[in-house]
Amino acid sequence: MKASTEYGMRTVLYLAERGTVCSSRDVAEEMSIPRDYLIQLAQLLRNAGIIAARPGKHGGYSLAKDPAQISVYDVMHALADDQKRPAKRKKVATRQTDIARSVVSACNMVERGIDAHMSALTLQMLLDYMHSEKPDNEFIAHQMQQQIDRLLAE
Repeated sequence: MKASTEYGMRTVLYLAERGTVCSSRDVAEEMSIPRDYLIQLAQLLRNAGIIAARPGKHGGYSLAKDPAQISVYDVMHALADDQKRPAKRKKVATRQTDIARSVVSACNMVERGIDAHMSALTLQMLLDYMHSEKPDNEFIAHQMQQQIDRLLAE
């Protein structure tokens, strides 16, 4: 996981857990994120409508929506460097061999699968996991089974 994604996830989960406005200093110290970097990430998250920023002496950051309405995909997408991806895809997609088309198709399927799973995984689910005694594998298996059921129903 890229540092920006991990730090962004730490930030939003911390804000979700606290449920109140938190200063950038508090978030940075508690989550071991360089404060200047946190401020840059917070701007991206704010632009995506995931967090809200309140200026002033008692200002800081809070979630802009309920944790059940924010997916892991939302956070990852807000922090992603997507400018390079379309150009790479176009370059590969211009090749017309059967192998090239098959490889591109397989890669696109993997990306759609990851996106579908991350879109269904919400901050609220992660908060629930944080407060449960479930082992990691049990939590992951349960979430994956829900995705399987949803995809088969479509």
